[in-house]
Amino acid sequence: MDARTLGNELSWDGERAVRRILIEEKLAKSEEVALMTCVQVCSKLLETYEVVSCEKEVITVVNRDDMQTYNSIVKVLGR
Repeated sequence: MDARTLGNELSWDGERAVRRILIEEKLAKSEEVALMTCVQVCSKLLETYEVVSCEKEVITVVNRDDMQTYNSIVKVLGR
């Protein structure tokens, strides 16, 4: 998923959550995050995280370093 697609999927609260992750995980300074557009925020997040699920109101991301572990423990059930 690219940054623009992720941005389109986010609600206003979701965008705030992404901004909070960037600051808490020290991926960007709060001053930088405050000036970023939604697409820039999403792009910055996707440098470190990968979207693994995107449902109606829940988007799940996993740190790229943890993807091998994630893939080994997750079973996906679908049609």
